[in-house]
Amino acid sequence: MNRRSMKMLVAITILALLIILIYTGNNWIKVTHCHIETKNLPEAFDGFKIVHIGDLHGKKFGINNAKLARIINRQKPDLIFVTGDMISSQGDDGNAFICLLEELSGICPVYCSLGNHEQIVRDRDLNTGTEIFGNFKKHVQKAGGTLLDNQSVKIQRSGESIWVYGFTSGLYHYTGSNTAFWEGADLKADFIEEKLDRPDQDRFTILLAHNPKYFNEYETWGADIIFSGHIHGGVVRLPFLGGIFSPDITFFPEYDAGLYNLGEARMHVTRGLGNSVIPVRFLNRPEVTVATLKAKP
Repeated sequence: MNRRSMKMLVAITILALLIILIYTGNNWIKVTHCHIETKNLPEAFDGFKIVHIGDLHGKKFGINNAKLARIINRQKPDLIFVTGDMISSQGDDGNAFICLLEELSGICPVYCSLGNHEQIVRDRDLNTGTEIFGNFKKHVQKAGGTLLDNQSVKIQRSGESIWVYGFTSGLYHYTGSNTAFWEGADLKADFIEEKLDRPDQDRFTILLAHNPKYFNEYETWGADIIFSGHIHGGVVRLPFLGGIFSPDITFFPEYDAGLYNLGEARMHVTRGLGNSVIPVRFLNRPEVTVATLKAKP
């Protein structure tokens, strides 16, 4: 083999590997298991299994998202949490997520919080007179999902209970800079309290909040466990460095994926399933997380 042929072979091999990595990074779902160990968890919820997904952005895995639904169903969850960006603000009516809910029908309750893309669509409806978000909300309910838009729900098991809150921040709380461009753009615990009230101290409180940037404020507000997303795992993940940037184009986001601790509070950040501003993932497969709650001794 001459030198030119060798170069051509190497180039083709590298290109093929890149194509494989990009394809798997966008279509091969990874199931991640984690234990969330926390104090004050009611005994009845020790071993409680939650599937956490987010950032679908209108993507379909198989016809009607049946492939994704089968993967979730195999985990035998007690609850499913969806932490926002179920839809894309760019011409998406939410059909992919509604299809997923219909495929998940009867498995277990599904609770969803809003992401910035749902908020963008809702604001656009107000300005243009369209009803995309309103119709999406109706279809979610009809398909068996529950949208928690600054609302809460009590989950009971064997005579004990936990509370799940869905928090919707202001769109101005999403910023690409690490420092807010004006004082009010940084989310504070007082803002969360205005929207949700302060949880009773004797309640075990789970917060669904799309943006993980404000972990400290969620903990201050009173959340025991936070489920979050938004960062897409850092979009491009590199060994030893983790996620490179967020959809807000913040480089090396502090909370990109996985489990984080702050005092006694725990936060899980999903890598998500779809794409938005940056249309590809690299070394960052779509993720379904199975989080098992464990009582801390």
